[in-house]
Amino acid sequence: MSRKKSNNIVKLQKNYQFNIGIVIVVIIFIYVLFHVFSYLTDKNVKVYEVKEGTISASMRKDALALRTEEVYKATTNGKIKYFKQSSSRVGIKSILYSLDKTGEITNKINSFNTDITKLPPSTLNGVYNEFQSFSQGYSDSNFIKTSIFKNNLSTELDHIHTEAALTSLEPDIKAANANSNYLLENAPKAGLFMLTIDGFEDVTLDNFDKESFNVDKVNKVTLKSNTDVKEDDIIYKLIENDRWNLVFPVDQDEIDTLKDEEYINIRFKQDDYTTYAQSSIIHRGTGDYVVLAFDDSIERYADNRFLTIELLLNNKTGLKIPNSSITTKEFYCIPKNYFMKGNDSNSLGIMVKRSGGNEFVSPTIYHETEDYYYISDEKVDAKDYILKPNSSEEYRVDTKTDELQGVYNVNKGYAVFKQIDILNQNKEYSIVDKNTDYGISLYDRIVLDGSSIKENEMI
Repeated sequence: MSRKKSNNIVKLQKNYQFNIGIVIVVIIFIYVLFHVFSYLTDKNVKVYEVKEGTISASMRKDALALRTEEVYKATTNGKIKYFKQSSSRVGIKSILYSLDKTGEITNKINSFNTDITKLPPSTLNGVYNEFQSFSQGYSDSNFIKTSIFKNNLSTELDHIHTEAALTSLEPDIKAANANSNYLLENAPKAGLFMLTIDGFEDVTLDNFDKESFNVDKVNKVTLKSNTDVKEDDIIYKLIENDRWNLVFPVDQDEIDTLKDEEYINIRFKQDDYTTYAQSSIIHRGTGDYVVLAFDDSIERYADNRFLTIELLLNNKTGLKIPNSSITTKEFYCIPKNYFMKGNDSNSLGIMVKRSGGNEFVSPTIYHETEDYYYISDEKVDAKDYILKPNSSEEYRVDTKTDELQGVYNVNKGYAVFKQIDILNQNKEYSIVDKNTDYGISLYDRIVLDGSSIKENEMI
């Protein structure tokens, strides 16, 4: 018999060792996976810190200037010499210009040499006053005053030269007058002497129309360049008083914005000068127009028929918040006479009627009017009844509701609705009152997207 082979193989039991490294890696993996999942599924709430700021609403317009203007024409042919600068003030009987049929006297005046050092001090008072006025009122930020000063000084020196020449040449002038060869013309009335015309002198508040705003129709002519004139040529115009107007067309949205503005702060884009004007809205033909009435600054813009202006409206300062933060929430309006103090506390509360016994609760008050406190559904239900103190009267919670505008404050890590009172706003931001009861304060943290969160939700 053959001998069976004996099976001497002995199976050894495996010795498993605990690997702490693998465990740590697994834990870290689970931790990372959890946070990635949480990030993908949870809301990503962005927060904005409340700051102080200003919003200035403005409206830019090209406006038509209307004044009380009258043009004057030459009474005869001749060589003209102006004795006043354009845009200068003149009094009645002031000498404005001369008309010289032969040109002889005019040539003598032009060639007359005035030695200013030999003039009496009283004659130079006007020059001294111009220098004093300029030096006291000069500012680097308002350089236009330099141009005005130059014009005024030139006018004053020209006046001195003309007066001296007329005095010296008085015998020659009398002889020329006797022959009707030389005429000195005086101002028929006081006003602003102008040596430019543009064809709009007859346009007034009573007769302007849509075509009056056609800038292409302005035909500006400088009269000072004239040396020889003919009878009936226009030679100057007078602006007869300081009252003047700017007019511009408006649409319905602009009317809604401006209808309650009796006085408006105006900035002239030409030189950044600001002043106030009385505002009114009139209807003319098929359009509506704003009329701005001024009683100052007429000299600054007397040579302009159209002016670009900026209406500075509703310049408000307060707490500046993004419009995206603003949302609305509905509240229950509870009469104030249903509130009382209870539970050994100074906090106001209401007595809620319950089936198991009345319960005193102190809800958060979000807003108040003369008659009501506004509360949420945090501690009461819409169908709950509350009891009036010392009375048998009852009031159902949802009897009266109202919506408030506000934002969600997250200073404590969860959303709390806070009422806001908007003072002014543009497309991106709003300025809200910083003294609103139950409202927000400077440096509060609010939700950037007010529609993305609910009351008491954690962030």
